Amino acid sequence: MTHPKIAVIGCGAIGTTLAYTLLLRHPHLEISLVNRNPQKAWAKAFDMSHCSPELPNRAIRAETPEECAGSDIIIMTAGALPRENGTRADVLKDNVAIFQTLLPTLARNNPDAVLINITNPVDAMAYAAGKITGFPPERVIGSGTELDSMRLRHFIAQALDLNAAELDIQVIGEHGDSMVPLWSLATYQGKSLTEAYPLLNEDLKATLLHQTKRAGWDIRLAGEHSCYGIAFSAVRIVESILCWSDKPVRVSAELQCEFGLPHSFISLPTTLNRTGIIQRHLPDISDAEYQLVMHSANLVQQQLDMVRQLL
Repeated sequence: MTHPKIAVIGCGAIGTTLAYTLLLRHPHLEISLVNRNPQKAWAKAFDMSHCSPELPNRAIRAETPEECAGSDIIIMTAGALPRENGTRADVLKDNVAIFQTLLPTLARNNPDAVLINITNPVDAMAYAAGKITGFPPERVIGSGTELDSMRLRHFIAQALDLNAAELDIQVIGEHGDSMVPLWSLATYQGKSLTEAYPLLNEDLKATLLHQTKRAGWDIRLAGEHSCYGIAFSAVRIVESILCWSDKPVRVSAELQCEFGLPHSFISLPTTLNRTGIIQRHLPDISDAEYQLVMHSANLVQQQLDMVRQLL
């Protein structure tokens, strides 16, 4: 029986946390770790493999880009980190160069894989990955605002003393400063959140959104790297691709003027399977929210222009 193979590219904090989460969470997976320093990939895989006596049917190994073949999913985590008080776009040039080095070999050896990009700036780098590999648009996605949606749910639950698991709110658009929370559709226990909780006024909404936008930077400023939340959200995307979950995920993909929006690369609720994107959906949002999504798409479009100049 052939088991799904996941190739994790980059053995930094995100890549190793992601690989370890997959190892613990799901049986019957093959996991390949690829890193520019092969010894680091070997050490991480070797360490994780010692869990195998208590985790039957798991396999994890280190491979080079040349050895890595037959993957169902490639997850890109390799790249330079944004500078302190900078923006995700600051590292666009460096990370496009890294992708140009790694991706041609990976694409050649894994021609049918679905590619998930986590490297920042997520949306623009996913677009770059698609252009470098030549993969069709439905097989190239960014981790997008899945993490932002989780973070905002957490902060709302904290502020209003709610059970986050029963809270539903989606964040769409850019994984960045122009992300758009869909307050008009937010619910708690199936009821409108804004109607049930008058404390959630415009000032509190702005504060919660600011917390969501700054969460990764706040972790960086504390001397650490954000890895657990993004790893968990990436696992949710993997589960969706492998049809282990039927819930739509908020991932970014190339937008080709659907929904009246410009050509861009932003997050929308998306249904996935092993061939990639099945369907993308723009919820029935307010006019004000639609204008914010339009603004977000236009800003990401500017990053795509930068990518095209670099390729």
